[in-house]
Amino acid sequence: MAIRGERGGTLRRNRTLVRTERGQAATPMIKKEKRKLTPWVVYSKIITFWAPGFLLAKLGKMPDPGMQQAWREKIALVSLIVLICGAVVYLTIFLPMTFCPQSVAKFQSNIFELGDKSGDGNVIGIKGKAYSTAQAKWQSKLDFTPIPGQDMTPYFSVPMPKSCTSSKLKNFRAAQFDVCKPNNGNNGCPLGDVDKAIKDNNFKAMDKRPIGYDWSDVKPGFFVINGHVLNLTPYLLT
Repeated sequence: MAIRGERGGTLRRNRTLVRTERGQAATPMIKKEKRKLTPWVVYSKIITFWAPGFLLAKLGKMPDPGMQQAWREKIALVSLIVLICGAVVYLTIFLPMTFCPQSVAKFQSNIFELGDKSGDGNVIGIKGKAYSTAQAKWQSKLDFTPIPGQDMTPYFSVPMPKSCTSSKLKNFRAAQFDVCKPNNGNNGCPLGDVDKAIKDNNFKAMDKRPIGYDWSDVKPGFFVINGHVLNLTPYLLT
């Protein structure tokens, strides 16, 4: 029994390990190892060059280099996703524009293809231009019905270009050749002078739309020179 005024006996706990040098330190959960410079690490550093380490430590509250590298790799991953999405958008929307520019697409939409029957079909070609014959008053009868877009130039008498009247060309047979001979395959030029016939027959120019040929439309007697289709059949027949 403890006596009043005296401190009773208590249990005192002493240190169990007196020599601390024999203690074993706790193993850290994250090992601080320097990562090798793989292509992925190099790319992540390049894509985040605008964010140096000291800014990430102060402003981003990422003092640990491992945290900074993890953040850089996230930004690199996002950049790859953006690049892939951009490539998909380009292949879907802009690739046709690359292979078929607006100038070509606009030109193709403003030509009349030979044999195109999608419209009324009352279209003929004169000197490469499309003319509507929907309201035509034919002054001369033809023994056939022209197909849509057919070149009717050989049926007209076309004036000789001034460039062919030069004295330097007077000895060339082609420059002085008369394509309106009766044996030209068209029975001469039954529709008469081209400019007068266009007016008299009420042919309407279709906004200067050219006649477009496919390679399957290039028959014997036709020549393609620098994108232009030339009908030399009357010249070859005579």
